[in-house]
Amino acid sequence: MRARTLPAAIALALAAQASASADSIEARLARSEAQNRAQEATIAEQEARLEGTPKRVKTLEDDLEQKRAGAGEVETGAWYRHIEIAGLIEVEAGYVSPSEGDSESDVRLATVELGITAQVANWVKAGVSLLYEQDETDLEVDVAYITLANPEATPVFLTAGQIYVPFGAYETNLVSDPLTLEIGETRENAIQLGGVLGDFSGSAYLFSGDNKVNGKNQIGSWGANLDYAHEEDDRAWVFGVGYLNDLGDSDTLQDATNENRVAVFEEAVEDGADPGAFSVDPTDRTGGWTLNASATSGQFNVIGEYLAATDTFDTDSLSFRGKGAKPSAWNIEAGFTFPVMGRESVAAVAWQGTREALALELPKERWLVGWSIEIFDRTSLAFEWAHETDYGTSDGGTGNSGDSLIAQLAMEF
Repeated sequence: MRARTLPAAIALALAAQASASADSIEARLARSEAQNRAQEATIAEQEARLEGTPKRVKTLEDDLEQKRAGAGEVETGAWYRHIEIAGLIEVEAGYVSPSEGDSESDVRLATVELGITAQVANWVKAGVSLLYEQDETDLEVDVAYITLANPEATPVFLTAGQIYVPFGAYETNLVSDPLTLEIGETRENAIQLGGVLGDFSGSAYLFSGDNKVNGKNQIGSWGANLDYAHEEDDRAWVFGVGYLNDLGDSDTLQDATNENRVAVFEEAVEDGADPGAFSVDPTDRTGGWTLNASATSGQFNVIGEYLAATDTFDTDSLSFRGKGAKPSAWNIEAGFTFPVMGRESVAAVAWQGTREALALELPKERWLVGWSIEIFDRTSLAFEWAHETDYGTSDGGTGNSGDSLIAQLAMEF
């Protein structure tokens, strides 16, 4: 699927239309300028809220916003007319020759996602999406949120519900998620307050998280992000920075650290230790930060992202070389868009890597090459080859390399 590189890709029509015959040219121009300003503000708000989400969710949200673009202003008492439904299906055939173990091949229903949004009033929008991923995620509620926003009245917006918090951008032109997402993606029940000022947008958010630090169930996790996006002619560039005070609450690290601490606890009990002297709950929070940038000029686009812990985790939670680990990841990618038989296609190459992430079963380095093409409207075919290198034997890895091939057929509706 093609990456979301231009903020204008999710254009919205928010201002009411009036009769052209009743207006002067000056009045119509003034109204058009107001509509453009409202569009830009809403686009920036949408971008700010979607930071931190995986590509499939961004695709679904974009489809929903585009379907609503022609709906016009919400009429009082007619909210049911502004319910939009969108879906995404991805089927993949793959071959994997891992750095350790036997080669495998498979055909799988990689993703099924169904999203529904309702613009209940000018100030209120609600959204729900259901997700199924074969062998990974049973059918579940992926996101569900209520957003209070009206760009024509205020640049401030409020979102509450189960969302992917805006920590990281995770942009890519390729089939596979970048390694930055593997470390930083964080879905939580959160409250997010943000705003838009010109080309700048940002937000702050609070959530209790799954990590019960010292066994306490409290709203103690928070984060913030700031983004700058500018577009002119056929060029656009975006810069973003984010902070999360508990990286251990990310989807990947929360599972890994919990499993590690439970294993240490069980081992201690087997060795005769007093169970009351050890807790499976972490004793403190380890923060994380991220920096991302992307630029598009004509047919070319580049993406760069770095994400890292601010400090080391305790050894029982996440270790590397017998000490607390300080994991990090990066993604550097370049893409080129060109037509093939009148259809848009994208070729891309990426270099990714991690540091001190062996316990997360991530590679030390990964090279990817991919190509995708829109074969029919809203239907794409993509191919990807990836070459991974494991951590060396001195780090506890195998030092071996592996390869994978993926073909993906995707359809949006």
